[in-house]
Amino acid sequence: MKRSTLSLSLILICGLTPFADAQLKKTPSPAGEWGFKTEKMGYGCALSGEISIKQMADKNYTCSFKAMWGCELRQPRSDETDQTCIATQAGSDITITSKIEKIVKVDPEDMTDLMRQRYAADHFVVKINTRGDEMDGVFHSYGQAPVKFRRKQDLVS
Repeated sequence: MKRSTLSLSLILICGLTPFADAQLKKTPSPAGEWGFKTEKMGYGCALSGEISIKQMADKNYTCSFKAMWGCELRQPRSDETDQTCIATQAGSDITITSKIEKIVKVDPEDMTDLMRQRYAADHFVVKINTRGDEMDGVFHSYGQAPVKFRRKQDLVS
């Protein structure tokens, strides 16, 4: 009887170890350099760019990014913006709330004033994966689309 109790205890301990390890692993930080791209939306439009995220305190971050909005079937064909943002993290969930700093370039150029008046800041709600090298979620502004962020790796010589 004692032997079966001991065997059952060992099975339970060994079986719980992977679960306990998973519970102890820390959620990765989004701090670092990332590239991002949305899926295509209406008119063949997509948003892509590069973002730099820096930790402030706890799970709060400041960030800045360059975004390129490109469209295949409507004008303007492209807009380039500089934006600043605040990112907050709750577990693996990350919310990025942005503010436009500058409309850098518009194609065609004669639509620049219109874009300065109408371009809305680009916001994101994403989840960081357990490896900390990808974030997937939703881009939203005037439109909405799935977005994927990939961490930029340092080049090793």
